[in-house]
Amino acid sequence: MYEIIENNEFTIYRFLVENSDRNINYVLSCNTSKECIIIDPLDKDEIEKILKENSLVPIYIFNTHAHPDHIKYNHYFLEKYKCPLLAHIDCKDLFEFEIQNVFENDIIKLGNLNIKVLHTPGHCHEHISLILDKYFFCGDVIFNLGVGNVKFRGDVSMLFRTITHKIKNLPEELLLLPGHDYLYNNISFLESLYKNSSEIPEELSDMATSYKPEKLSPLFDLSFEKKYNPFLRIDEFSFLDYLKKKDLFKDEKIEFRFRLLRQLRDEH
Repeated sequence: MYEIIENNEFTIYRFLVENSDRNINYVLSCNTSKECIIIDPLDKDEIEKILKENSLVPIYIFNTHAHPDHIKYNHYFLEKYKCPLLAHIDCKDLFEFEIQNVFENDIIKLGNLNIKVLHTPGHCHEHISLILDKYFFCGDVIFNLGVGNVKFRGDVSMLFRTITHKIKNLPEELLLLPGHDYLYNNISFLESLYKNSSEIPEELSDMATSYKPEKLSPLFDLSFEKKYNPFLRIDEFSFLDYLKKKDLFKDEKIEFRFRLLRQLRDEH
């Protein structure tokens, strides 16, 4: 069942895709025009249910990136609704159909809405994200308490720069709408890093205790990530003091620490 996030001007529909890697699908609609944008379609049936029950008209399909679990039903919606596919220009050789290129600082018009595009490479080069009001559709570049991997066409140096020099400088009130719900796994990873489990913040321990796999995690803003996300804290010696493998991070180059942390997360 999908959840609804309501605003005076727009509505966000989100749901956890069954039998997936905890993918989250989103539909964003303008309340005035009832036009909508479908983001990274993986579950066509639930998306169709949202469209029907809320009388929405898709005018765009949007891909944050071209990994299979984010583009599976592009063709279905493009054929049915005859609307353009918005994606980064680097996707043009990855798809068999045409795209409408969007890039850094482009504005997508959706009814009365102006949605800003950010280029957020690293998880893969073509990765882009969206900002509308206080909501950040961040795909797989950043998750609650984590960041994307670089296993499939990724670049860890690029990811480091995107996280450290771009995302970390966005407004702290932005609420993350990631492409996967990895909160529980990322709390587990954070616990594995600490030399003393009693040092884990109580807020995070409570979240892990109350975790229900069939439920979506709540929304958290960027200030929450700056407070707890290890990839955003890798420059803080006060954070490194908690780690059981503190000596591994003694290199003062922040990018080295970031690379090492990403490697440890891959091994977790």
